[in-house]
Amino acid sequence: MIGVVKIGGAAGNAVGPLADEIARRTRGGERWIVVHGASGAMDALCAERGIDVRMVTSPSGYKSRFVGERERAVFRDAALSYGASIAEELSARGAKPELFDPEREGHAEAERKDFLRECANGRTRILRGNYSGTVTKTEARPFAAALDKGLVPVVPPLALDAELGISLNVDGDRLAARIAAAVNAEALVILSNVAGLLKSAGDESTLIKSGRLADWDILEHYAQGGMKRKLVACREALDLSVPKVYIADGRVKEPIANAFGGNSTCFAR
Repeated sequence: MIGVVKIGGAAGNAVGPLADEIARRTRGGERWIVVHGASGAMDALCAERGIDVRMVTSPSGYKSRFVGERERAVFRDAALSYGASIAEELSARGAKPELFDPEREGHAEAERKDFLRECANGRTRILRGNYSGTVTKTEARPFAAALDKGLVPVVPPLALDAELGISLNVDGDRLAARIAAAVNAEALVILSNVAGLLKSAGDESTLIKSGRLADWDILEHYAQGGMKRKLVACREALDLSVPKVYIADGRVKEPIANAFGGNSTCFAR
């Protein structure tokens, strides 16, 4: 099978257990692509370089990072550095990772979002000079070539702005959705520091174990905070014909098996 798994970059996302499982699954003949976030690495690097972190809340309630020209270069460094650490974890377990860079492989392109709308104190204002982007294209061939060699692609949350010739910060969950569709993956697993989509935030006994496109309005009602963006990515993957999408716990020993075993939220068309 071909699968795509996305692990977040914030604290609480455990790379070791995922690396253990990916190494075992690839030895068994499965093919996996690992997409990752970089928020924790970015925060640490900004602190090291004396750069203030600026998070923006949109009028619709979505939180995102404002990435100016200086921050863009820092984010690229942070994303590639964190990807390299994931690759090291995989190598230590006998897997053969390949760290992808959109400025080299050209596997993902994005359209720059020059400005963000920020809602604060009941007012909305425009922040210009942003260097994040929305993924517009993914190319399957670089992934297919790596998988055919028995490699595990490790993909940072970056995509190429073809016009500017530079990589932009993109949403890792939505990038993973586009990659899963491009390679005809059988499953996309989005790992988080919660068990899945919950009816009541913080109460994992209220885990919603399954969902369908027909019920999407109801599912969106339960998504709070960062889960709102993950649900957007899940919907995009389903719309692009990925058969099954999971939001699952990244803190457990075998996170993919745990997701497939019903201890997650599974979305199907």
